[in-house]
Amino acid sequence: MSKTIITFGEILLRLSPANHSKIYKSRTFEAHYGGAEANVGASLALFGCDVKFVTSVPDNELGDSALSELRSYGVEPIAVKQGKRLGVYYFEQGASERPGKVLYDRDASSFADLKKGMINWEVIFKDAHWFHWSGITASLTEDLAILSKEALEAASKLGLTISADLNYRPTLWNYGKKASEIMPDLVQYCDVLLGGSDDSEKCLNIKIEASESIDAVFNKWKRQFPKLKTIVSTMRYDANASSNTIGAVLWNDGKLLKSKEYKISHIIDRIGAGDAFMAGLIYGLVTWPESYQETLEYALAASCLKHSIPGDINLSSVNDVTALMNGAGGGRVIR
Repeated sequence: MSKTIITFGEILLRLSPANHSKIYKSRTFEAHYGGAEANVGASLALFGCDVKFVTSVPDNELGDSALSELRSYGVEPIAVKQGKRLGVYYFEQGASERPGKVLYDRDASSFADLKKGMINWEVIFKDAHWFHWSGITASLTEDLAILSKEALEAASKLGLTISADLNYRPTLWNYGKKASEIMPDLVQYCDVLLGGSDDSEKCLNIKIEASESIDAVFNKWKRQFPKLKTIVSTMRYDANASSNTIGAVLWNDGKLLKSKEYKISHIIDRIGAGDAFMAGLIYGLVTWPESYQETLEYALAASCLKHSIPGDINLSSVNDVTALMNGAGGGRVIR
């Protein structure tokens, strides 16, 4: 794993009321840094990968603090310093039947002001072999969607493996375009895609019937986007804010694999669980390129562990993940 993995997105300041409190009337907030693509990059770096994260932050103490946080995990940030504000989001942790809630405050952030031509992708991709992005970036502004395509064209031209998480967030698509109008033009460059049946029409403009199996859905995606080789989807069952059962499937060139399932009975923090899965998937595809079942199980074990860790980022090591993957569950004390 000597070559570099590049991730691209916005790093955010996350503010959360303590002890499952509601935002309404909260007077103190716990601070973390995160964001989908930053979370993936940090987790991959903790797995021992060489990772660079492309972003934009303000040239002030808050921007410097966010970049320092990334470096503490082993990520090398490549940041355009501009503007005056770091994007923020507030996360209210749910409990039992009360759902969690996210409030975004990221309009006019430094990252939202990025435009095509501001990043030299060919230089950034020079020694890289993998590029990861997500639909969140394309949802923020039309300029960022155009910039994402610029990055994808450069990565494709240079032969990088390209992965994406559809990460559909309906509250973020506010600039007059639907995800289904933007995302297909970007997904066409992808080799690896994380998404589910619910995303098919909303993100990819591919209609499906309620009776269609996930295998049939992914076959439709492959016909629409021929470059796709691997498609994955995570699933939650018997879910409330405090406990979930999770599983996943991986489709690779027409073959569908299913993971084991984990029953998570006491969720500490589920934010970033999908990003932990994505990092595990990329790590697995790089480490065991022909062992798709092992890759799938590693990715799901990483996601499972993230539910027990506060903040956005999965702090688990390769040994932590492989131990769970190989059956060392149950929460026993390691002595």
